[in-house]
Order: sequence, then structure tokens, then C-alpha cells
Amino acid sequence: MNLPSLSDFISVIPLSYAAFFPPLNPLGSAFVYLGMTHALSPVSRRRLALKIAINSFILLAVVLWVGEWVLRFFGVGIPVVQVAGGLVLGSIGWKMMSQSSETPEEHEKAIRTDAEADKRAFFPLTMPLTAGPGSMAVSLTIGAHENVASWPLTVIGKMGAMVGLLFAVVTVYFCYAYADKITRKLGESGTNVIIKLSAFIIFCIGLTILWHGLQELAPHALS
Repeated sequence: MNLPSLSDFISVIPLSYAAFFPPLNPLGSAFVYLGMTHALSPVSRRRLALKIAINSFILLAVVLWVGEWVLRFFGVGIPVVQVAGGLVLGSIGWKMMSQSSETPEEHEKAIRTDAEADKRAFFPLTMPLTAGPGSMAVSLTIGAHENVASWPLTVIGKMGAMVGLLFAVVTVYFCYAYADKITRKLGESGTNVIIKLSAFIIFCIGLTILWHGLQELAPHALS
């Protein structure tokens, strides 16, 4: 049995952070979050941001550890999840790119009270705004990748991935909690550029996840 070393743990952390950062999209999603919570006080907004970060960590950590087994139970393969998640994430990015400005209907959906913030902390603010299908597909992929023959290596690999995930959701918290200050620094034009650029990145990530899933499924379809 191969025994894990400290390097096995440490090496996974930056790779995990780099994998989770693009689909979580802390900066781009922060502007959407600010638009939905602009009526709240800064203190309430930061409290809600902490809830979203905690919810996102728990959700993605659960997917990381048991997601593959759940999929196996229902007979769903990871490539299928990648195709579905890529399609959903790509459509979200496309809608964000084609959206010109906030409509009156969207303005009415803004969160105005702490009670309403608590009700909507998980859906839609945690899922799908923050930890959406792209993030869950990444979590599933990392979890499957770290499942190796040696269970100590599997545990160490997944623990390292959780540390990387923790750093990613901490980044989400700070971007959400101080989205108003970031917006003031960037100005209206800078904010719009970041939103559109983030939307394009989300769209590209969705296509990448979709492509990886199709590549895995193609040999089985042709056989």
C-alpha cells in the first residue's frame, strides 16, 4: 500500500483552487449578487455572503466525497453530468452576454429584507448563482480523479481538494461582501466590462466542460 506524503496533500491544493475558481466566478457573480441585494445594508449583505460561502463549501464538499457514488447508484456517468452541466453553464453565460441591462422585472426580484435573504440564501444565491452545475461538475471530476487504488491516497487527495475549495469560497465571500466597494472602484463602465467578460468566460467554461463530456461519450457512441 502506497503511503501518502505531505507533498501529495499540498500539490492538490493549488490545482483544486484553480479548477474551482473559474466556474465559481467570484468577481463576475459578485456584481449579480450586488444587483439582487442592493436594498440590504452592508452588514446584512456581508452576513448573507458568509451564508452563501458556507452553503457553497458544504454543497461542493458533499459532491466531492459522495457525488460519484450517488451517480453510480442512479446509473449516471460523469461525462453525462459534464455534458448537462456544460449546456446549463453555457446557456447562463450566453444570457448574461446578451442581457443589455437590468429590467424592471429583475429589479422587483431584488432582496429587500433579512428574512427574505435567509429564504433565498440557498436558492438561487448559492445554487445556481454561486455553486452552479459547472462547479458541481468540477467537484465530481476532482472527486473521481482522486479515487485511487490506495484509500489513504484517496483521503489525502480529497482533503487537499477541500482546502483548495475552502480558499475558493473564501474568495467568493470577500468578493460578495465587498461587491459595493469593488463596483465603486471600477465605476459603471468598468463594472459592465467585467460583467460581460465574466459572462464570456462562463460561456467558454460551459463549452469546455461540454466538450470534455462529449469526448468521453464519443467512443461509446461509436462502438
